[in-house]
Amino acid sequence: MPFTRTTFLRIIKIGSAILIVLLIIAYAIWRSFAYARGPHITLSEPANYASITSSTTHIIGRVERANTITLNGKTITIDEQGNFNETIIVFPGTNILTLAARDQFNRTVSEQIQVVR
Repeated sequence: MPFTRTTFLRIIKIGSAILIVLLIIAYAIWRSFAYARGPHITLSEPANYASITSSTTHIIGRVERANTITLNGKTITIDEQGNFNETIIVFPGTNILTLAARDQFNRTVSEQIQVVR
């Protein structure tokens, strides 16, 4: 079979179609890895076992791949990027703070810290 211009164009078309399909499949797999990992909480402030001198403190952090986040069972708000900033009352002694995040597949992750006043 001779290698003609028509054969060459047919190979280019089929190769391009296969390449586009493979790119779409690779992109779909890459995007699904984020959902497979589940939610993740990153706490910026306060540090675990931090000593707090005032009666209030700010809980600052970021949550990824989560629909809701709670602090000691109370839902707190997050912005579009997943950042949260919540002011809480710190009682004398050791205070245990539990952050729990839940994603759309009902998977949860929790982070617990202790602060001392």
